[in-house]
Amino acid sequence: MTDAANDNNMLCEDMSALREIVGKQRVELAALRTLLINERALRERAESKLRDLLRRLYGPKSEKLTDDQLALFGLANVPAFSVQPRPSNSANSGAEKGKRRHGGGGRRREPEHLPIGDTVRLDLPEEQRTGLVLIRHEISWEIDYRPSSFFRRQFIRPVYAHPQRLHAPVMAPMPPRVITQGMVGPGFVAHTLVSKFVDHLPLYRQESIDARAGVVISRQARFRYVREAAYLLITIYQQLKALILASGYVEVDETFVKLLDRDRSGRAHTAYLWTYLSIHDKAVLFEFSASRGADNPRAFFPADWWGVAQTDGYQVYPSVFRDRPNIIHLECMAHLRRRVVEAVRADELEALPLLKDITELYRIEREADARGLSVLQRGYWRHGLAKPVLKRLQRRFRALSATALPASKLGEAVTYANNRWPHLAGYAKAGFGHVSIDQNPVERMIRPTKVGSRNWLFIGNPKSGWCSAVIYSIVGTCRLLGVNPEAYLTWVLPRLAAATNSTATALLPHDYAREHPPDSG
Repeated sequence: MTDAANDNNMLCEDMSALREIVGKQRVELAALRTLLINERALRERAESKLRDLLRRLYGPKSEKLTDDQLALFGLANVPAFSVQPRPSNSANSGAEKGKRRHGGGGRRREPEHLPIGDTVRLDLPEEQRTGLVLIRHEISWEIDYRPSSFFRRQFIRPVYAHPQRLHAPVMAPMPPRVITQGMVGPGFVAHTLVSKFVDHLPLYRQESIDARAGVVISRQARFRYVREAAYLLITIYQQLKALILASGYVEVDETFVKLLDRDRSGRAHTAYLWTYLSIHDKAVLFEFSASRGADNPRAFFPADWWGVAQTDGYQVYPSVFRDRPNIIHLECMAHLRRRVVEAVRADELEALPLLKDITELYRIEREADARGLSVLQRGYWRHGLAKPVLKRLQRRFRALSATALPASKLGEAVTYANNRWPHLAGYAKAGFGHVSIDQNPVERMIRPTKVGSRNWLFIGNPKSGWCSAVIYSIVGTCRLLGVNPEAYLTWVLPRLAAATNSTATALLPHDYAREHPPDSG
């Protein structure tokens, strides 16, 4: 018993000593870990500073240190670090200047085309500059605004008289005016049109804004400017219509606008702007109509027109194209997708496979865009990849027609698809690579008219609707081409005022875009 007790005591002492050693080692390990973390932070900080210095020494020219800055590091006389000006290559300088260094985000480039109106110099007080060396100037900039500047254009015409007064005095005729006997030039007329139809400022707001700058021109006069400019632009409008019809593929849509009609009782009535878009020729045309019936699209397409017309599911369109065997009528996949999404949001889970297949169809389109496929290649691409998806999607719609409740969101989508399937799936034919899967492009062209209608509220007279249609067509086409609509209108209006029926050519926004290509930067 004594030996066992001694052994037990020794074991307890050893365990106690071992616990003490383990405790000390834990404390030392914690200290080492803390030291390691601190050392790692110091090392990462030093490496970051070293990388920044190396980047400034060897990186892009815009980030390199100047010779004065290198002097602070004692490296001013080291040849490898001194900043040498790069030889300029005049042939490539323009291309390099126009390149973008990154795809998106980042700080925007300074708009060098703007004049420098004010220069503000800021410096330290004299006592803070004592003993310091000037190494560079830090230049920052901001864009500021002054109220729109108006000016008067003066026409000076010498008047000549015969010494014996054999005839009346003579002088040079005035150039053709955009506004007959008007006191405004083409720039003011273009600004008025763009302010209303692009920036959505009603004429009465323009009147008050310009009055603050001391220019008082009534809204009634501005309305006359809009109407007379629209008369001049009818020539361009008709050429756009011919261009769209010649393309052979037209997207069609319609949207309502409010109309005041003195011949009809009530406050405001509903009229419509019919929209016709050629994607590939980048031209859009609006036509004003008091009705949403089939008369407008039936009149737009000549009886002998050949091509593809793509629309939404509005019931008027089949009656328009039913007796036109030369017109291939296709419909919009996006409208079907919206109905399927509504079914999914209503927790009708049977719609999920439908949405998955439609999403796959759009993925195929995005992949074709990413590959930069030509029209012919896109047609075969769809025929090989989209056709199987469309067949599977059609089978699912047919199967759901037996189980989906007609009044449910899913039932509405199923009925919509089954009644229109040939028109919805026709875009995937091998020879239809030029046709879009949906008509979202033409819907995007309609959006500015909706923003405008919320500002100017209504068209004041049925006889004025065509003015809005003409000008929306011009500015919409400029938008498609990336052309500044105000610059184009300032350019084209004087030419139209001086043109004749035989000389009013090469005046489309497309002609202006070729003559004045948009800045690539």
